[in-house]
Amino acid sequence: MIDVCSACTTPQNTPENPGGKPRCSCEGGELFDVLGHDRIGHRLANTLLRAGVDNLELLASLSARQLLSLEGIGTAGAHHALSRLRPEPERDTTR
Repeated sequence: MIDVCSACTTPQNTPENPGGKPRCSCEGGELFDVLGHDRIGHRLANTLLRAGVDNLELLASLSARQLLSLEGIGTAGAHHALSRLRPEPERDTTR
């Protein structure tokens, strides 16, 4: 199993992608879209899929402790997943 799809890492100069900027067209599904089409996003999504977490509803229902209990998910992966699902609210810096 690959960590990143070839479509995410192979820039191609085509009429749809002038200049050959990296662009993803992988078929990874919603987990990949939310977790990111980069090395950590793909690795995390693949690990979650192997653990049976195959949709966003299930992922969103997991706590940090439950994520950490899954094989292959460490602190960085759990933090990445939770931050993508539950972004921190913007802080008021005017006070």
